[in-house]
Amino acid sequence: MLPSGADQARPARKSAGKRRIPQQERGIKTIEVILRAAGEEIARGGLAKLTTKRIAEAAGLSVGGLYEYFPNKESVVHALASQWLERVKDAVDAIHPSRTGCVDLIRYLNMVYDAVRPLYQDVPGVSVLISLLASVPALTALEEQIDLQVNALLTDAICRLVPYVSKEQCSATARTITILDHHLLIEMSVRGPASTAVYDINHRICRHALASHLMLLNEQAQPASWAPPRPEAPPDVT
Repeated sequence: MLPSGADQARPARKSAGKRRIPQQERGIKTIEVILRAAGEEIARGGLAKLTTKRIAEAAGLSVGGLYEYFPNKESVVHALASQWLERVKDAVDAIHPSRTGCVDLIRYLNMVYDAVRPLYQDVPGVSVLISLLASVPALTALEEQIDLQVNALLTDAICRLVPYVSKEQCSATARTITILDHHLLIEMSVRGPASTAVYDINHRICRHALASHLMLLNEQAQPASWAPPRPEAPPDVT
């Protein structure tokens, strides 16, 4: 994780509870608008300049309207980070081979990368949210929980695609993929579009190397196929 500054970590120590959980579609959409507005405000000015007034104005609400859903800005930030983590998990779950019918490991790893990449590049304020994950205990606990779920999804998928490789090896590869994707996508987000092509090429090489290694292990571990028995020689009638 990227280390967070003291000015970023301090505000999120307050209560992160919501005032109410909306059940109706309109309330759920309002929550989405608030979280999107908060992300955009974080992207523009960071956490130091974030206030409930700024969030409310960006969302087209009064401050009182915002308070119907969130008691303070810390709870908004907590909800935004939680939503991002859940979306990462959902993206990985959606491309599991049992859902997509994918039978090729290299293609699957490419699909994983393509699924999570927009969540790092297109979500406003994501770099600040990621920095919070290591500094706010409640978010750290949630990140660990989601991380275990994502690793389990990846492990199960890899085991399906290379069934003769041990689960331990598949799990280790899944963890490697998680770390590789996460840190390279953070670097791409920080360095900007100019570095995207280079990182994409390097990332593709790493994915292919990991997949090729597992595919070779899978091939080597397959039971030897027995050659069909030779037909018996005709009896000697001489």
